[in-house]
Amino acid sequence: MPFDAPVSPPADVPPLHGEPLPLEFVNTVFPVRGALRDGLRTPEHLVWWLRSCRGRLATPLSDSALDEVDNADAQCFVMLRDAGRRLVDALVHQRDPDPWDVAQVNRVAGIGRSWPLLRWDTGGRPVALEVSTAPPVVAAQAEIAHALIDLLAGRSGTEPRRCPAPGCVFFFDHARSRREWCSAGCGNRARAARHYARHHHSA
Repeated sequence: MPFDAPVSPPADVPPLHGEPLPLEFVNTVFPVRGALRDGLRTPEHLVWWLRSCRGRLATPLSDSALDEVDNADAQCFVMLRDAGRRLVDALVHQRDPDPWDVAQVNRVAGIGRSWPLLRWDTGGRPVALEVSTAPPVVAAQAEIAHALIDLLAGRSGTEPRRCPAPGCVFFFDHARSRREWCSAGCGNRARAARHYARHHHSA
């Protein structure tokens, strides 16, 4: 399963759309009743997101490792998320990014040394786990930075787009089903807005 969410999440957690991991990560800024919320704003929110997405990470994240997440970890993930969000936006709009954002992603990507570790699971199937010299949560942050680099450099097969629906701030993978919006709900809102604009303009 791609998601492993806890039974009782904290208030106002970001929706999970099943986008490629780096887009799911930058989409942790989300609107609630017209106001933007930060889905990584506390250690509890970061733990919820990491636990929800850990099945999509090569870095093993145990419950004990997640229990040690603190405010400094949340702030580091927010800094990476904000830089990644601005870089994806620069890519989508074909403009030069802020060099600081590029440096931030590169800095996090270089944290710790990682290598694959071969294991046999209980079903007798060989699996490769990613291990690192960094603590698990820090290694997961570096893995997300690697995924951001692959996406931005065009090595992941993802075609990021910004959802054009009114009030939406999400990015989505246009390569998946050639969608024009991040969700069916946003598609309905965009069509309703166009319909209103046509009729209001002609009135």
